[in-house]
Amino acid sequence: MNPTPPSGPSLEDNRAIGVVNQILARAVKERASDIHLEPREQYLRVRYRIDGILQQRPSVLEAVRFAVVQRIKVLCNMDIAEKRVPQDGSFKLLYEGSELGFRVSTFPTEFGEKCVLRVLTGERPVGRLETLGMPEAVADRLRAAMSRHSGMLLACGPAGSGKTSTLYSVLHELQSAERNIVTLEDPVEHRFDGITQGQVNTRANFTFESGLRAILRQDPDVIMVGEMRDFETASIAFKAALTGHLVLSTLHTENAAEAVVRLADIGLERYLIGACLRAVVAQRLVRVLCVNCRKPVTAEASAKRMLGLPEDRAYTLYEPGACVRCASTGFQGRVGLYELLEVDEPIQEVIKSGGGKSQIEAAMRHRGMPTLRDAGWGLVREGRTSLGEVIRVV
Repeated sequence: MNPTPPSGPSLEDNRAIGVVNQILARAVKERASDIHLEPREQYLRVRYRIDGILQQRPSVLEAVRFAVVQRIKVLCNMDIAEKRVPQDGSFKLLYEGSELGFRVSTFPTEFGEKCVLRVLTGERPVGRLETLGMPEAVADRLRAAMSRHSGMLLACGPAGSGKTSTLYSVLHELQSAERNIVTLEDPVEHRFDGITQGQVNTRANFTFESGLRAILRQDPDVIMVGEMRDFETASIAFKAALTGHLVLSTLHTENAAEAVVRLADIGLERYLIGACLRAVVAQRLVRVLCVNCRKPVTAEASAKRMLGLPEDRAYTLYEPGACVRCASTGFQGRVGLYELLEVDEPIQEVIKSGGGKSQIEAAMRHRGMPTLRDAGWGLVREGRTSLGEVIRVV
């Protein structure tokens, strides 16, 4: 690995440089999304987040544990003398001919500074919705909502559930020479040639609220707001959706129905939510079983009932195994689970009349809209993931 030389001071400890390079190279090789360097009393614990799960790797010995964190701070041009307050930074490096980025955060602890690195593996390919693993039927229904010239489309789920990837795929399908598409993100994770993209800068008071107000003066057709965190941003976004713009954004909610309740809780009027909302896609990422070592098991009666399978027949399901190919985890890669709330007239009435989560979910079931768990059960029946994995995630 060849880190881009920092403009700040250099670090003389060659052992620390070698250890940092090994940690970064192994993380990229093992497809880690995050690297956690956690100071303990006599060593530095190293953990990688792979397919959403933290996995421990060999620790760094006491002799170089402080120098390792210092080396990373140098690469980020952080203040290496300041160890009492959190710091943020980033750096780039070359790995096997490709430029990779790392977003870094430090946090002071009892035994030193903890350091977390987000691995940004270059320009991620962005394609049609189906490339995310979204079922064709769900993608087609989402496209029907995307075809409207105005309204709000929301992607919901916890952090790390793939919401931004979904919105990027929507933008990929919407971009054309006839549309002015403007985004406001935190941060920009993929660059589009034909789209104007902005990034919030809180230090300069360039927030989601102020940025969104500025975007509305840019004659936009489609607006993407990375996240609606407060009433002011949500209010501007929904009024933009009401006045002829197609607006995309995200919310941190457990499912699609809960998104409506969250919007009302932050202060939006029910009539505005019902009038503007076109669709809400809720999602999760589940790990895919390693095809090299997955183990067939006979489905028990309780599993059959859960999956909606006849109990008088034998069915084979699959559980994780362990092999070198999957680092003995039993899984390799992840795929999305999707739940789509289409806001048609009957559901609009439920929203406007003050219906809560249970009433909206009942309306969804009545109109045949599958839930996240339904999507998960489908992957279990196909042998792509395990029953326990879906229960863990949904």
